[in-house]
Amino acid sequence: MNGGLKFSSLSDQVYAYLRRQMNQGDLLPGSTINIGEIAKQLGISKTPLRDALIHLELEGFVTIIPRRGVRVNQLKFEDVKNAYDAVGLVESFIILECIDKITSTHIKKLESLNDKMIADIHSNNFSQLFKTNLEFHNVYLNVSDNELLKKFVFPIKHRLYDFPRKNYIAEWELRNSEEHRLFIDYLKAGDAFQASRILKDTHWSFEYQKDFIYNFYGVK
Repeated sequence: MNGGLKFSSLSDQVYAYLRRQMNQGDLLPGSTINIGEIAKQLGISKTPLRDALIHLELEGFVTIIPRRGVRVNQLKFEDVKNAYDAVGLVESFIILECIDKITSTHIKKLESLNDKMIADIHSNNFSQLFKTNLEFHNVYLNVSDNELLKKFVFPIKHRLYDFPRKNYIAEWELRNSEEHRLFIDYLKAGDAFQASRILKDTHWSFEYQKDFIYNFYGVK
């Protein structure tokens, strides 16, 4: 796997590999990561693997337990609630700060992606739906020059959705798409306040979404 890559690149690739393992269900919440076995499997030293695991721990995916190993974290009620609160605050702030940077090109892209999400829902293509949903939100997040905020919010979203699930709820996803449509309408009108309010008080509101959240995540 190293193939002459720089050390930092190797660590990044190990990080991406472990994330894929989680997404594919090969590393499940509550399971333990055997550092020695994975290092041997990838043909690398333990150093870049440890660096990748430290990165994953900072983002909440794993817990490094001294002298005992590494545990893949389970998503708890508090984690989901805090994630919704954090993402809602960041996204609404970016809209308030950057509404003047959002062009007709951005809006057309948002409309196209929202239509694609609806098509994904009707075709039960939920693995693609998550990718399309991320792309939708990234359209307006990327207009911000605040790299720190973007680096903060992206791993939170992956923390919410990276582990494979079989209980996707079409009704919830369609309601999310309707919220997207209202959001786009406010952007078209140049109404930053209402667009940000949809994100914070509806789309990313734990209280508003909680019935679907309980069913989706199985948390109480």
